[in-house]
Parts: sequence; C-alpha cells; structure tokens
Amino acid sequence: MATIERWIDVDAEISEADREWTEFMFRSLVGHYKTSTEDIEWSLADDVEKGGLVTLADLGAGRTRVTVSVDYKGDAGAEEAVGAHLERDLAEFKRFTETRG
Repeated sequence: MATIERWIDVDAEISEADREWTEFMFRSLVGHYKTSTEDIEWSLADDVEKGGLVTLADLGAGRTRVTVSVDYKGDAGAEEAVGAHLERDLAEFKRFTETRG
C-alpha cells in the first residue's frame, strides 16, 4: 500500500478553512466523508480501494495548511493520477476559500 500526500497553504484562519473544507467537500468532491472535531476521515469512490485523512495546521498570520494523505491500494500506474487529482482538488479548494473570504 502506498501513501499519497499533498498539501496546500491557504489565506484563511484555521476555523474558516475548516468550515470551507466541509462546504467544499459537499459541493465538489466525489466520495463519502465523515467529519470529526479534529480531522476529516475520507474514503473516495469504491472503484479503487483508498482512504485517507485531511488535517489542518495553523501557520499563523491568517494562513492554514491543508494536508490530504491517502492510503492507496490500486495499480501503480493509477497512483500518479490519484496524486494529480488531489493536487487539482486542493488548488480548487484554495481558489474556493480565498475568493469566498
């Protein structure tokens, strides 16, 4: 099993980033999500086995790092595509959050 990890820094306080991530997840991403007070457990579509974790870290000065770690059990050729998909989703989340705030 491989772990695919991507992150992005957004111009938002951590509480705002948390609210926006939940809103973004329900609007944009395909999958099933379970939220808790400290993190978001994430399981994507059933066609390829993978699950993951979203963490938010306060960088200070009104900035937050959003990190997505996915445990991936698919073929190696598709692993790169999953990483690219995460990068696109995180870039879209950054745009979503920074234009709404």
